[in-house]
Amino acid sequence: MSYKTEEAFGEACGLLVGYLGWISGVTNNASYPVLFLSYVHNQYFPHISDTDKNVLLHYGILAGITIVLVFVNYRGLNVVGNASALIFFVSMAPFVLMVIIGIPKVDPQKWLQTPTGEVEVFDDDSLAQKGWFPVANLAGIAFRPFINNLYWNFNGFDQGGHYSSVVTKKTLRNGMGASFFMVSSSYLLPILICTGATDIEQDEWKAGSFATAGTEIGGRWLGNWIVVSSGISLLAQFFSGMSADSMQIQGMADRGQLPSLFSRRSPHDTPTYALLLGLLVIMALLPLRFGLIVELSNFAFCLSVTVEFLAFAQLRIRKGDCTKLRKAFYAIMLVAPMLFNIAVVLLASYATYIYGACLTVFGVLLIIAKRIDSSCC
Repeated sequence: MSYKTEEAFGEACGLLVGYLGWISGVTNNASYPVLFLSYVHNQYFPHISDTDKNVLLHYGILAGITIVLVFVNYRGLNVVGNASALIFFVSMAPFVLMVIIGIPKVDPQKWLQTPTGEVEVFDDDSLAQKGWFPVANLAGIAFRPFINNLYWNFNGFDQGGHYSSVVTKKTLRNGMGASFFMVSSSYLLPILICTGATDIEQDEWKAGSFATAGTEIGGRWLGNWIVVSSGISLLAQFFSGMSADSMQIQGMADRGQLPSLFSRRSPHDTPTYALLLGLLVIMALLPLRFGLIVELSNFAFCLSVTVEFLAFAQLRIRKGDCTKLRKAFYAIMLVAPMLFNIAVVLLASYATYIYGACLTVFGVLLIIAKRIDSSCC
């Protein structure tokens, strides 16, 4: 979408949006190894608390997983695509079984239950961090993790466009449409079953609780299968996210927005230095907790996609030649996502604001460096 933003507001804005979108993507990629290890920890080592675990060993495992996954991406899109297709069928099977087994056990009244006591911090410090917005908890709902997890589930929806140069328009269109349906249903149905068919209290939900719910619904075998499938599905998401992010950097380099170094390809036709740059950022984020990584990724993506929406309004509504009715439809269509973006920004913690400010300053410096380089050439 950076080229559309560039068309609407100029080269500098296009570069900034591309940079923020990439930062959001690689930050998001850091969440997958962290969440994968959380599933393994909660299912097989629940007796080890966060305070008792070996920090260096924990980071070493995360770093090892990340390096192996990046190497798979380095081997090319064919390897990533075939592995992701296989992972999809293996990982979705236990959730389908959990939905089928759990339907007769569902009590719809549980869907409307809220905590009766004080809201507890979930699995990390995402609630303990302070922000300036006063209403973080309302009617028993902890809105900061709630909004951020909702937003995270659809974070990076525009990354499908990064594959446009290597697939046909029909394939891209069908893939985007089918993925929207599958992603929505694969989140909604298991959540409805798990919250309605188990006795897990709301404040007991944390990363890895799907496995606990699966054990309660179908038995230990189903919980173990969910751990395995959730783990490998997170790895598949890492594959696709890392591929899209590296292609974005390569595309920006091909268009002259970044140094030509990042457009160089490996013998497997993958952007080597773009992958290495993403790996460095992810390694720096791995020590953070899952909830904080999600919030940081959402904040950067929120800044990027807000400018993309404004570019859409500029090109389609202000400068577009369509009818007034269609322009009104476009304007109404933008209201809900813009309000959601505002909610994400308002509910962010002070630490996230500092992160966002640093990202923006670095992005502005990147634009200045680009202009200086262009003037010298």
